[in-house]
Amino acid sequence: MRGFVFRLKPIRKRNFPDITKRISRFRDVSHRYGAVIFFTCVFALGTLAGSISAGRADSTLLSRLDFLFTTNLSERLTQPFLSAFSASFASNFLFLAFVFLCALAPWGCAFIFLAPAFKGFGTGLSAGYLFITYGFKGICFYLLVMLGGTFLFCFALIIECLQSHFLSCKIAGYVFRGALSDTPVTVYVRRFLIRSLYALIISALAAIIDMLLWIAFSGLFF
Repeated sequence: MRGFVFRLKPIRKRNFPDITKRISRFRDVSHRYGAVIFFTCVFALGTLAGSISAGRADSTLLSRLDFLFTTNLSERLTQPFLSAFSASFASNFLFLAFVFLCALAPWGCAFIFLAPAFKGFGTGLSAGYLFITYGFKGICFYLLVMLGGTFLFCFALIIECLQSHFLSCKIAGYVFRGALSDTPVTVYVRRFLIRSLYALIISALAAIIDMLLWIAFSGLFF
């Protein structure tokens, strides 16, 4: 009779991921970059909503929003080039002013997200309007002429939203919870004012870039 020999493979220990460490890392990342991710996602969702709404927007709505976004290109082209700077800087200033005022109120942190949401909506609306009205030429015009200044200002806006959210939460802690800290709230306010000035300078640079690109390349398309 022949015997059968069974060889059993040794059971390998599976290295299960340390869930506790992953949760801890996720908390650290969310604590450091959660606000940045939130405001960026809000802006992206606003851009998506604006691009979808461009096809259903009528001329009345577009003309009313032209002072904030470029939704009436034929009228903009008939104006002097300096008006491109004025319109861009005025629009940027309104968004920064809203975020600035929210920072000085204890309940402002609940409304700061409206600025990147509405700016994203206008960005998507402008891009969608140019694509629907002028086709591929409108998209090239947006990418070459308008995207540079828009991207620079959106970067400054998100940074301003982060600073505003931080200061508003600090003020809310002092007002509603009586939270005490070694650093007086006036120090945070002074720091916020300085950084807000930087954001205003960046928005002015974005408006200058808009004007220069408008002068250099708008004649190539229209």
